Amino acid sequence: MSPRLGHTPARVSEVHTLQRQQIWLFEFETRYAEAQRFASRERIRKAEERDRRDIRELDHDAATFARRNAEQREIARKRLSEGYIQWAGRDIGGRWRSGVQEMGLRSEDNPVLKYFVTLVPKGGKARASWDKAHLEVQCREKILTLDYPYIELNREFLAALRVDCDGKFDSPEACVAALREAVREGKIPCLPHIMVGDAMDSGRFSRPHFVWLLPQGSAVWRSDDERCRPGPVRLFDAVARGLSAALLDLGADPAVPTMTGRMKNPLSPFWHTLTPNADIWPTLTEYARCVDTSISRALLSRKAAAVQSGLGLTASNRLFDALRTEGQRILAEWHFGADAWIRGSRTALADHLHEALATFAAKAGLGEEGIGYVTAKVADYLASNFDAAKLEGPRRVRGRLLDVVDGMKSVKERQQAGGRYSGRAKGATTLQRLRDAHQRLVASEEAITRTSLSAAAGVSVRTVTARWNEVVLKEGQQPENGENRCIDKKVGLPAATGE
Repeated sequence: MSPRLGHTPARVSEVHTLQRQQIWLFEFETRYAEAQRFASRERIRKAEERDRRDIRELDHDAATFARRNAEQREIARKRLSEGYIQWAGRDIGGRWRSGVQEMGLRSEDNPVLKYFVTLVPKGGKARASWDKAHLEVQCREKILTLDYPYIELNREFLAALRVDCDGKFDSPEACVAALREAVREGKIPCLPHIMVGDAMDSGRFSRPHFVWLLPQGSAVWRSDDERCRPGPVRLFDAVARGLSAALLDLGADPAVPTMTGRMKNPLSPFWHTLTPNADIWPTLTEYARCVDTSISRALLSRKAAAVQSGLGLTASNRLFDALRTEGQRILAEWHFGADAWIRGSRTALADHLHEALATFAAKAGLGEEGIGYVTAKVADYLASNFDAAKLEGPRRVRGRLLDVVDGMKSVKERQQAGGRYSGRAKGATTLQRLRDAHQRLVASEEAITRTSLSAAAGVSVRTVTARWNEVVLKEGQQPENGENRCIDKKVGLPAATGE
């Protein structure tokens, strides 16, 4: 197990003072020990009851169930006495691993990890797996489930804010140092309570998950029950996005769902786990005071593409728009064509979409350095937010003017920028309609007048008059006396002026 790294953030919550939080943690450990003793007595009682029970005939299903339970109990006993041993090789997190061994339990002397254990469902309800995409119930013994590399916490009571980081650090200590700097700058209120990632043979710390735990009793209830309030659930999602936004420069992934409870398992022997913060436990409201809870998923994805590609906001936003438009077209084509990819997992869909967008970018000549990062962010965003019901309706494109309005503080400035953009967009559309109508009139050899062009394009005569030179006059041709004169009869005949 990794050594615990301690750190005290720059600011301590006024409500949850250090003394009160330490008292809470001490009381939690006391209750945790009592619960363990009670569970041990209950297991002994049930075992004695089984021994006293008269032998009777069992049907095949009951016998199989009893045998499997007995086998799992024996494996759990060996896990406690002999430790975890995995000789067979497995591909975990994109890396082949074999000969993994670890004695004891990571949560034995660590109150943070003990608290994490309580957030995992028990009674054969905990879902885990060897990969992050396909989680399911593996066994009834919770102690065996906690060895799997990926695990899912209680989805009904949300108590863990997770940020997935795609960055690679020189060492786990270097990762903690980078997070400590973010705390000093006020980007995040405190260090994460748990950091879990892959410790490479070179010593590097790869793709960690940062986990902030809410204090016991502060979990957010998420249910279809009519008594469940949606406000705290939305705040939980907003705080998770705000934490991601604060750590974009470290490689935070903005497209990861915030409420699934899936993460790298900090109790698994396959990962390197640190608990750098056991002292500061802010509530959800206190997190919301520190991070930006107003940022949307679309804007977060655009900012991540700009920061992590190194292209800057203007260039990356232009690429993001082009790739997003093409990505939506591809998804619609796959959906209406009943493509098998559209029915798979979101992870597989993102991978296939990434390949398609990379091919499109190469053919379109969008070969700026760093475009791979933008392509990945667009693919992840579109795959994670794909909704077939919205394909046929009008869509609002959020963040299209992110590079224009960045730095504007007032709503009025943003509205003015939006109005200018909308005016230019409508002007370009109107000009194209006029040119198309003009070509149709020329092809039909009809007389081209302001009235006929207005009727053919479906715009007002005033608009035709204002754009006449751009539509009718040949390239390089100038109107007489520099005036914007219109044509009254056929092309080439100036309107009567009474001269």
